[in-house]
Amino acid sequence: MGVRMWGGASWGRAALLGAVLTAGLTGGAGAGSYRVKAGDTLSGIAVRTGVSVTALRAANPRLKSSDAVQAGWVLTVPTSSAPRAVAAPVKVGTYTVRAGDTLSGIAVRTGVSVTALRAANPRLKTADAVQAGWVLTVPTSSAPSTAAPVKAGTYTVRDGENLMVIARRFGLSVTQLVNANPQYRGGKAVWAGAKLVIPPRTATASRAVTVRATGSRPGRWAWPLPGYHAISSDYGERVLDEGPEMHYGVDIVAPHGTPVRAARSGRVLESRADFERGWGWTVVLEHPDGWITRYAHLSATLVKPGELVVQGQPVGRVGNTGRSTGTHLHFGTYLRWDPRDPLSLY
Repeated sequence: MGVRMWGGASWGRAALLGAVLTAGLTGGAGAGSYRVKAGDTLSGIAVRTGVSVTALRAANPRLKSSDAVQAGWVLTVPTSSAPRAVAAPVKVGTYTVRAGDTLSGIAVRTGVSVTALRAANPRLKTADAVQAGWVLTVPTSSAPSTAAPVKAGTYTVRDGENLMVIARRFGLSVTQLVNANPQYRGGKAVWAGAKLVIPPRTATASRAVTVRATGSRPGRWAWPLPGYHAISSDYGERVLDEGPEMHYGVDIVAPHGTPVRAARSGRVLESRADFERGWGWTVVLEHPDGWITRYAHLSATLVKPGELVVQGQPVGRVGNTGRSTGTHLHFGTYLRWDPRDPLSLY
């Protein structure tokens, strides 16, 4: 697995004793040094250097009555050659807060709990607010998790946990976890004490869907890719490299260039390249009864804005443009722009 970058910092390379910790061991014990950086805290330095706050205070008289540290200070970091009675070494990374970030959002993005973030960052212990530019310590443990066995069953949510953290704990995707706990669909939060069903862990793969015959009765839906029914990503929560998100549509796997057909008759609202929102080449159709359909990640569009189309008419070709994970069609359905699961219509 490659090294993940968080806020410009190397996620996997934060050395246990810090990049600037210099060994000065003499005999059985000795000391090194650490230069305080902007945004550092005393507890963060303790985590980074692998010693306790008490040990740092004892080695640095200026810290005995204060938690505050100043950028540029050079602190003495005591070390010992005696074996350490700790459960596991701790690695740390950092995350630079961006405009619009929240504490729970950072927890999801970095894959740790809110409780763990608070423990590693004293300024967060009594506040939920974060400020752009803050550099937060993000702890991880190299010890295998023993909090819960990785098997099917139930799990009681702990304080500060979210669906992303729990899914990772059990080796599941957020989609798999939400499918087993449908009460949390639509981005609903989980609370401490809630009971979750943990499904058996299975390999993810495309699945086939059954589509009814279209018929000519008004209101019936045509499948946009006749002959191709493999779904690589369902409607609902999923996880990409950026973290968890809601997927307002289904991804249908088909070869590059396959004609994409209108699911209903209607008028073309959009037929353009929309890379700003990640759709790539996309077509949007408006239907007479308030329904709207989107066909995205196309390799080509075959209609123009304002054009009237009939059900089954080719409107584009399958592609891999925009924020796409491979060659497929993103098919979205909306009722007056309220997202709906396309598969519920077939």
